[in-house]
Amino acid sequence: MQSLILMLILAVVFLLSSYKALQYQRCRLRAKRRLGLVSVNTEQRRSQKTLFDWEQRTGPYLRRWNRVQTRIDALFGRRGKAWLLLGLVGLALAVWFGGMFLPVFLRTVCVAAAATVAATATFWIMRVRQRKEFEETFPQVLGQISRAVAAGISVPQAISQVADYQKGMLGREFVLIRDQLEIGISLKQALRESSHRLPYSGFHFFVVALVLNEENGGQLREVLHGLSRTLHDNVAIKMKIKSLTAEPRMTAVILASLPLLLIGVMFFKNPTGFLNLTNTDAGQMVLAYVIGSMTLGLGIIHILTKVRS
Repeated sequence: MQSLILMLILAVVFLLSSYKALQYQRCRLRAKRRLGLVSVNTEQRRSQKTLFDWEQRTGPYLRRWNRVQTRIDALFGRRGKAWLLLGLVGLALAVWFGGMFLPVFLRTVCVAAAATVAATATFWIMRVRQRKEFEETFPQVLGQISRAVAAGISVPQAISQVADYQKGMLGREFVLIRDQLEIGISLKQALRESSHRLPYSGFHFFVVALVLNEENGGQLREVLHGLSRTLHDNVAIKMKIKSLTAEPRMTAVILASLPLLLIGVMFFKNPTGFLNLTNTDAGQMVLAYVIGSMTLGLGIIHILTKVRS
């Protein structure tokens, strides 16, 4: 028991140190890449290379990976990512040592499946929380910016006011936009990076409205007011769709829980049958068929009942 606890402590320490080292190295590489794009020798090279167009000069896969990391940072934050990593390590170790009666290959598959399911579920929960907070607070932000623009305040100053008075997730996002504007990043670039962190249709329309107003002018107050009214109507429609699709979604959850419940009862009531299900080729084929059919069925039901924003 003491050796097991020591192994757990060493594994957690190793993973935390590796995570910190990789994070530090990533920050160093990002800073080095940006600084390498700065040129002060000639006007021609200065016009070709700037400090803030580094993302456009990277490959598509690296750019996509940077956007995924930005999205994860917006959902969890630094402390949340550390807790998520510790939780996944603990879950993996618990599944590994809890399934000592299973073969090594099957235990490895169970560990990978458990970690994947836990990470996906956590990401989905955090995304649902962020979307709910966004839908509740973003109309207030639109109203605040609309009133500020109607009073003659510029868009960067209106964003700064939102950063000073707004709390929660949108407050942190507008603080980041304000800081980017203060260090010289253009409004278009700052809003484009922000749209990667908040990939919602309402925020995309907001970004397009601000960018078009900056480039061509126009009645920004009326546009923001119409967007706010559209968001209110969209929320009402989605609530109506959820109420209409509540019955099939609940039916799918009940049907999906029945095989898991039966397998759990078999594990406690008939261990021999459970071992036949997991240790024999025929049992593993049946188990794979059950998992595959359940996944396919739940995916189809989710697609049919999904509320698209």
